[in-house]
Amino acid sequence: MLDATLLVLAGGASRRMGRPKALLPVAGTTLVGYVAGRLGPRFKEVLVAASDPALVPAGLTQVPDLHPGLGPLSGIEAGLQAAGTDRIFAVACDLPRITVELAALVVGRSEGHQVAVPIVDGRPQPACACYRKSTLSAVADALERGRLKVADLLQDLDVEWVVGLDPNLFWNINTPEDYQVFLSGL
Repeated sequence: MLDATLLVLAGGASRRMGRPKALLPVAGTTLVGYVAGRLGPRFKEVLVAASDPALVPAGLTQVPDLHPGLGPLSGIEAGLQAAGTDRIFAVACDLPRITVELAALVVGRSEGHQVAVPIVDGRPQPACACYRKSTLSAVADALERGRLKVADLLQDLDVEWVVGLDPNLFWNINTPEDYQVFLSGL
């Protein structure tokens, strides 16, 4: 059991998909339910950051964005505030290949740091990272000032960068074609 909270980021407008990604049917549930079901059993608690309760499958706990419409950083803020643990492992629902092993590695690497963030192909992956409660005031301040990119916030925090990871784990679903590729691989 990981001493952390799983925070599934249910996402926003899904413009390229044309409908909410969180509600895409996957293996008898939704994409949010699939990600929570794969990773959740290893965490002390599971929360879903979503501004709309319709995006949250029955049995999961919604944490509404405190700053609706401001993207993943707002979901991270809500998760940090609601979590019953010191750490949250935030993962976007459109990253369905993230494994329990990867989550455990990132949570473990956060020890002694405010945040642990994977880097893949030279780019940070803040929508699949571990954040400590000590980041909450910096997150809230960034949102209040209109600094909405999580990557920009990381410049102000003590970050442990996690490198050497399989880029295929970070493949995400953005379009109907991506969704079909994912389903065909199940």
